[in-house]
Amino acid sequence: ACLSQAHIEEFKLKGFTKLDSFWTKQELKAIQDALSSLEKGGKLNNVATEDDGTTHTSENKNLQLCPLMPEHPIFDCLPFVPKVREAVSKLILTDVDESCCCYLSQTFWKPAHHGLGTAWHQDNAYFKLSDGKKGTAMWTAVHDATVHNGTLHVMAGMDQEVFPHVRDLTSDHHISCKDSLKEEDAVALEVPAGGVIFFNCNVPHCTKANVTGNPRAAVAYHFVSKDVARERQFSLPEGAVYSTPVISGPMADQQEVDTKQNNWEKLTLDH
Repeated sequence: ACLSQAHIEEFKLKGFTKLDSFWTKQELKAIQDALSSLEKGGKLNNVATEDDGTTHTSENKNLQLCPLMPEHPIFDCLPFVPKVREAVSKLILTDVDESCCCYLSQTFWKPAHHGLGTAWHQDNAYFKLSDGKKGTAMWTAVHDATVHNGTLHVMAGMDQEVFPHVRDLTSDHHISCKDSLKEEDAVALEVPAGGVIFFNCNVPHCTKANVTGNPRAAVAYHFVSKDVARERQFSLPEGAVYSTPVISGPMADQQEVDTKQNNWEKLTLDH
């Protein structure tokens, strides 16, 4: 589960790296159960539209829940897990005086047979950070993520700038930079359930359609150095509870960190 020096160097060079086994079986089961309970409870919203950006598809094709942290204790505690704090700190912090916050949390659930991909985009087109490389996504595969079910695709070495984005009309709010990219340059990142992919906030990425007989879901957290974190520049659903807790560094509330870590251990022990 540990991030190696090779992972850190790959992340600095390409903008991304992946770990095939990050979460233990117990932790993965807790994540899967928590997400399934939210999906069954109707908490995830279909954001797919009939190519007009407004009319939702009659069939659920692209289910999203954002922010995710307030929706379940597992997701509230996840960013405070020691190996998460350690990994993101090593990837995006450069100084012992720097602190890191959890800037956003969300999930995408792609239903079986007709799951719709999420268009090419850069997270920093939403976040508008002064330096997108001072932030990273941590994308957890809740189910095995393969080319067949539309796993994450990225562009290597294209994280120097934020490209122009326009509205993606297959979604009710997403934006896309696909016109600035060549599809043939894409790198498909297959990862088993419980594996994670880290990629900085300037890395162009997308997911593809899920035409398999099983759903595919991912849980994505975004972590940002407090040096570049700013007031939220992107919209969220009405009534959303949004917070950016500091998870590591001198600005972190050690009591909060300890409490969340203890809760995580209790919640995952049940599995």
